[in-house]
Amino acid sequence: MTKVTVIMTSFNKAAYVGRSIEAILQQTLSNFELFIMDDGSNEKTLAAIEPFRKDPRVHFIQSGVKSLEERTAKTRYAVLINQALELAKGEYISYATDDNVYAPDRLEKLTHYLDARPSEDIVYSASKVIYLNSNKEPVKETIRPAQTVQWNAPCAIDHCSVVHRASILTKIHTEFGSYWDESPHFYRIGDARFFFRLNHFYPFYPYDEVLDTNYITEQSIHYQLAEEEKSAFIQALPEQSTCWELRHILKQRHGR
Repeated sequence: MTKVTVIMTSFNKAAYVGRSIEAILQQTLSNFELFIMDDGSNEKTLAAIEPFRKDPRVHFIQSGVKSLEERTAKTRYAVLINQALELAKGEYISYATDDNVYAPDRLEKLTHYLDARPSEDIVYSASKVIYLNSNKEPVKETIRPAQTVQWNAPCAIDHCSVVHRASILTKIHTEFGSYWDESPHFYRIGDARFFFRLNHFYPFYPYDEVLDTNYITEQSIHYQLAEEEKSAFIQALPEQSTCWELRHILKQRHGR
């Protein structure tokens, strides 16, 4: 059986995506499959991805999305992740983006953690966040720690630091009608919305070691939302739901 399914979403990050893929393919744990879910990237990005498609563990799937209307009708990365989850064969699920870099032993350490703890279903690691300016120069660096069991994970944890059992997805789909929420109201916090669903039933257990680095670039949606002059894409999005709303509901549900 495939040990891990890694799902990477990709869109127009030619300068970063090759490094992200390479970090996954060079993992010390080799029994995995990698879905590269591309949302209609430009030729430069596709050229950066192309050399890695020769690896038999790689499944490359490209959407046909082209127009702005199509791109803002749903949270596109949630759509792509849901498509990959339907095809996943791994015992565990891990997530990646085209500007995130795994530590070499990330998959080995996090799956070993869950293997040794059959009563726990989700683990998250500490992660490093590096903010880049428009010249791709680092301007800020922070560490997201992993020290507490989280019953309120939205906006406290990034999805690239999480590994969970594939078996828990059935309950999520039954309860909510899908795995990740595709509503465009959650474009900014799609992973937080998914964690909101998971936290209805499962806590996140900490692995306090930095096992991935997340680069916030000028193409990141968080960067675009902070810009004074909004792009056509940002202007076309509906009003965005907030972290506070999700966290408040979970706090009421769990009393913590």
